[in-house]
Amino acid sequence: MYNHKFLLSSFFVFVFLSALVFPVFAVSYNPGVTVGQFVKYGNFSGNGQGFEVFNDYGFLQLQVTSVSGKQVTLLSTGQFKNGTALPGNGTTAIWNIEIGTEDGTLSTQGPIIAANLNQGDLIPPPDTYSVNQSESRTYLGSIRTVNMLIVEISTSDYNSTLTYIYDKLSGMLLESFTQTTTQSEPQPVTSSYSYNIIQTNIFGSTPTPSVPEFPIFTLVVAVVVLMVVALVLIPLKRRK
Repeated sequence: MYNHKFLLSSFFVFVFLSALVFPVFAVSYNPGVTVGQFVKYGNFSGNGQGFEVFNDYGFLQLQVTSVSGKQVTLLSTGQFKNGTALPGNGTTAIWNIEIGTEDGTLSTQGPIIAANLNQGDLIPPPDTYSVNQSESRTYLGSIRTVNMLIVEISTSDYNSTLTYIYDKLSGMLLESFTQTTTQSEPQPVTSSYSYNIIQTNIFGSTPTPSVPEFPIFTLVVAVVVLMVVALVLIPLKRRK
């Protein structure tokens, strides 16, 4: 009888604690930017067939014009070094950082991801990529914790490595580097391009999300429940 009570009590405790604890470990995909923040990219460099055009880029700026729920609208402006506008200058794109879309279409490598992701956390869209590692780096004189996404693509024709470095607090892209090696004859040909931030206002004004109260409350409740169960079960075991 007491064994039955013990097993039944343990089962209910497990179910109750599972319902409380599992949400704590779920990843929250929330924007880390506010309207008016921007990132300006420069130092564009291209090497190899098809990538030389990047050497003519002057700058590209992405500015947050709207934040609604999981969606962030970015305004793109930019110029070539000769002063003419880059393709797409003055256009906007809506990025949903929870499902990984650009204007409703799935996009695997965007200029913004969710804020406060950690190493191993998935980056939407589902079943694509995850944060490879988190580390500290210095950008524009500011030490930032960054999330690195490193993608390796191999085919019978080429091998590519794409590296994206995102600011952890804001989720904005800080730096990008891509290298592609084609399986050409008589020898492989390597091409690459890169760019990084040259100006931004996200470092000084990016809000630090408050720590949610729910996980702390969950921990307290879990401890109390365990203590109560222990006080109930120990006398039962002694009676047996």
